[in-house]
Amino acid sequence: MNTEIAIKKLTPQDCTLEAFSKFNRYQQVKRCWRKEDGKWRLADIPFTEDWNDAKKAVVIDSLRRGVQQGGVLIAALSSDDIIGFSSISNQLFGARLEYIQLEMLHVSYEFRNRGIGKDLFRAICSAARELSVKKLYISAHSSEDSQAFYKSIGCVEAVELNQKLFEAEPFDVHMEYIL
Repeated sequence: MNTEIAIKKLTPQDCTLEAFSKFNRYQQVKRCWRKEDGKWRLADIPFTEDWNDAKKAVVIDSLRRGVQQGGVLIAALSSDDIIGFSSISNQLFGARLEYIQLEMLHVSYEFRNRGIGKDLFRAICSAARELSVKKLYISAHSSEDSQAFYKSIGCVEAVELNQKLFEAEPFDVHMEYIL
């Protein structure tokens, strides 16, 4: 499949279930990273992530609210269908107010391993730089595949832990990316 992919900034009006109808958030996870005694190790934690329309609707509502509140949402489109997206908030945090949260970064199952995630990451980094941010904060899924992706693009374990995000997702790997 040699489909042209467009990267586009979205508005709240673009955040509809119809626009995301072809988006397929499927992931079969076998192993996840866990920190024990200060050391990271891979653990067998098999499960399947698969969004239905109800879950998509919750995510879309969150994306819409984020953009309405000044965040940025960027999508990858194939034939006008959203096949990936990345979003940042507009709230600075950290001791020096140098972080902004990468809230979501997902690529539809059928379109993975084609560089789309990297394109979305670069585009959202550019948007964050326009906000004069120094670092992205990523509360990243701990699955082996997700962590391999984030490490491949230069993300590292966060120097400063966001306690609120950590408490919300204690099994995530909390990372940062210097812009």
